[in-house]
Amino acid sequence: MMNSFGKILLLLLINILVSVSATLAVLYYWENIHNAEKPYTLITSEEIEKTEQKASSPEIDYAIVSTSTSPLTTLTVEITDSIEQSDISSTEESIDEIAPVRGSLVFIPQAIGIGDVNLEAVRIESNTDDAVSLAGWTLEDSEGNIFSFPNIQMIRKGFFLEVYSRSGHDTPYELYWGRSVAVWQSGETIELKDAKGQLQSTYRIP
Repeated sequence: MMNSFGKILLLLLINILVSVSATLAVLYYWENIHNAEKPYTLITSEEIEKTEQKASSPEIDYAIVSTSTSPLTTLTVEITDSIEQSDISSTEESIDEIAPVRGSLVFIPQAIGIGDVNLEAVRIESNTDDAVSLAGWTLEDSEGNIFSFPNIQMIRKGFFLEVYSRSGHDTPYELYWGRSVAVWQSGETIELKDAKGQLQSTYRIP
């Protein structure tokens, strides 16, 4: 009985050893195969597209590109420069026509109520500490409307008066043109000239 039990135990031990050896052998073999360097390169669809794009885009050797300028190109550049200079000159002339006069004795700071004869007025303000007589001075626009100032004085710097388009009674601070319709309109320029016809101020109505 003891001999039979010993044989069974020996067979079990041998079986366990064989199983363990076989398992270790399989794991060792799998590890070597898994870590072995692949003898091929796996190309994905993205890499194929990149290769095709590189092939379809020719490389340019910038070192051999000609830099010479043809006569036609030179003529085009000269004509373009001439046009640009002409446009700049025209713009400068337009700006000079409506530019405010620096150092003027009297100037136009604002115009109010444009388009409404009952409210429309142009403000005139003194720019000097000396008294300035406005006799013979005028307000004008490009359509030939002219308002002539009576014998009135701007007595000090900061003193102002308003010229209304409608009818009314003149005061030292308010003058009335006597018009039945509005005179000024948006976008035009009001010019203030002295008794000698010299431009003293301009105001572009917004």
